[in-house]
Amino acid sequence: MGTSYVAMLTAFYVDNGPHLPLWDRLPTLSFWLLPTAVGAPVIARAVLRARRPHQERPATAPQGPANYH
Repeated sequence: MGTSYVAMLTAFYVDNGPHLPLWDRLPTLSFWLLPTAVGAPVIARAVLRARRPHQERPATAPQGPANYH
């Protein structure tokens, strides 16, 4: 899903980049590479975090409603 988002952003910037403020000053190659350069580390971090085993929380007594008498 993340890869398709990067592909969609790449297509958007390749098509519209020359017409956007600040993006019109970048070389054409950056429209192709910048979304991947930003998205790849984010996707890699998400995949690594998903594969890591979750740490178990210590068992605590269930918190019920307080009985006030």
